[in-house]
Amino acid sequence: MDTLIIQVPFTQLNTAYPAIWYLDAFLRREGLRCQARDTAIACFRAIFSSTGLPRIFERARQFVPQLKGDQVTARRLAAYFSQEAAYCRLIDGLCAYLAGEDPAFAYRLAVGADLPLGMRAEAVLEPAGGISVEEAPALATAILNDLADFVRYTVDPNFETVRYANSLPASVQHFADLVAVAEGSWLLAEFYRPILATIFDAAAANGGASATDGAPVDQPLLIGLSVPFPGCLAGAVVAAQAARAHFGDRATILLGGAYVSTELRECLDPALFNLFDYVCYDAGYADLAILARQTAPVPGLAPPGLSQTRWLDRATGRIAGAADAPPPAAVLPPEAASPAASNAARAGAADVEHAAIALVHPDYHGADFRQYLRIVDSPNPMHRLWNDTPWLKYRLAHGCYWQRCAFCDTQLHYIRHYQPVKLDSLLAAMDEAAARHRLYGIHFVDEAMPPALVRDFAARNRQRTRPFTFWGNARFDKSWTESLCAEAAAGGLIAVSGGIEIATTAGLEVIDKGFSLVQLVRSLANFKAAGILVHAYLIYGFPGQDHQDIADSAEMVRQLLAEGLIDSAFWHRFVLTRHSRLYADWQRGLVPSLEPLPPPGSFAINDLRFQGEAQYEVWTQVLDSALAAWADRGETTLPLPQFYGAAASRLPRPRLNARQLLRQAGVSQG
Repeated sequence: MDTLIIQVPFTQLNTAYPAIWYLDAFLRREGLRCQARDTAIACFRAIFSSTGLPRIFERARQFVPQLKGDQVTARRLAAYFSQEAAYCRLIDGLCAYLAGEDPAFAYRLAVGADLPLGMRAEAVLEPAGGISVEEAPALATAILNDLADFVRYTVDPNFETVRYANSLPASVQHFADLVAVAEGSWLLAEFYRPILATIFDAAAANGGASATDGAPVDQPLLIGLSVPFPGCLAGAVVAAQAARAHFGDRATILLGGAYVSTELRECLDPALFNLFDYVCYDAGYADLAILARQTAPVPGLAPPGLSQTRWLDRATGRIAGAADAPPPAAVLPPEAASPAASNAARAGAADVEHAAIALVHPDYHGADFRQYLRIVDSPNPMHRLWNDTPWLKYRLAHGCYWQRCAFCDTQLHYIRHYQPVKLDSLLAAMDEAAARHRLYGIHFVDEAMPPALVRDFAARNRQRTRPFTFWGNARFDKSWTESLCAEAAAGGLIAVSGGIEIATTAGLEVIDKGFSLVQLVRSLANFKAAGILVHAYLIYGFPGQDHQDIADSAEMVRQLLAEGLIDSAFWHRFVLTRHSRLYADWQRGLVPSLEPLPPPGSFAINDLRFQGEAQYEVWTQVLDSALAAWADRGETTLPLPQFYGAAASRLPRPRLNARQLLRQAGVSQG
């Protein structure tokens, strides 16, 4: 079959999400016809355009009568409607500027005449009464975010600039609930379905995904939909419905992606397979090749050899297949193969996966980086890296070389199966992509970059005529010596993001992080000495964690920011997951104090509630406010209790002597 791989809305605005481009490169390497399409950026650009905004405003007027006496909201909306013409005149130039097409537009924004201003844009202008040319991207982003607020409030409450219905999967109990949201979305119907129709019309006219091979118009077509984030689920539903309506049984529809591999691995809702023929987990290279090589697929009948895929057994009405072992009890094993044949298929699939991970990397053939926008959503230089540059995304390794953190999904294949890539093939793909798109910035995604491989990559990169600039995830372990950080920086490394999680001695031990607080500080100091920016991931509310430990962890974070050892950070409320080591230990009777609660439904059942988690809700606003002051505004002298507010009587003051720990690690306090 021809294969069409689609990135559904919505993902980051600044660059191409890599999953579909990895699969596209793999299939073309296998000699199979394939086309990758990023409909996420296409949908966003359709909405925020001089033809899209008038339709948004027209739809929004139908919402106004529903306010029923809400005068504050009515006044805010009236301000938008009074500036409708200005927004519609500005939007094409604004998006072109953020996409790098029109640098002169910065002067237009700096002058500021006749600009439509909402609350976010006014906040950018108010401190100084105006902006410089260098600050123009921040103002352009604020204007765009003002419009996103307008869309979300009047047209579609699930809309976000880089996600859609992102929190919905946590609340839906059954797949039908998600379908109802997708079908009820005016935004997806009005803007996304026409984009899909254009793509499917072209595919139908050419017999499939290839536009040049002259294939017959009734040729079967494999359509793969990538769902890396929960906010992509609604778009996947719409895309699958549109594909089925357009192609009927000609289309075999495959659902995959990081969110699917994690959150839907235990899905027991057969309704999912009323829309998707197959759900594929992990990288999925081997199964994708099997499905793409079918010449005459039979609806409801899976080809032999699938090892990481599930489907609905029409004869029994039960979910069949296996996605890494062991499957849930309600899932049937593939009945088309004997145990010996099934084991052989798994071994063969593992060989395919191993080779593909090592050797296949996207060249971004077919990607249009001119469509992506540079979004300036923070004054923090480290935080801005995620959205402010059109990075070429690659992985330096698959999986994690530590695999022991108690909070992490270490039971999943893409975490526990560690494998570095081959640098020769990686650099060859990078060279091809850079030559095609004139981009030399690399973001290494997925798990932690192996320090030894970073050293090798940096050494090779330094010898190039046009070196790459790169950053990525790292583990803050003792391997990051002063010499390694210096070599990596000289070879193009500009920043790392990594997990600290709980910045106390007891916290690091209980989650089995693999390094001590003193070792952490020394590694961070080595990054700082080399000029490398650092972002830290933090968690609070780990089962059994007391309030004193959270306060002490926050105090350590404050001191790390004050000393410049980290440049930005983000607090995550701990979520117990079915594939974490903590849950696996509980199943073995090793954590009797943990009391997981049963999932309420049958759809996304990976995230689990547990007894006692509500006690940590008091920290959410406190930690977010403190971090905004410390990291974004540089107010690191403000102590944590200043942010306690009404919760002051319930929360302890920090006791951790962070300065002593810094001195013990050999970091001076000025």
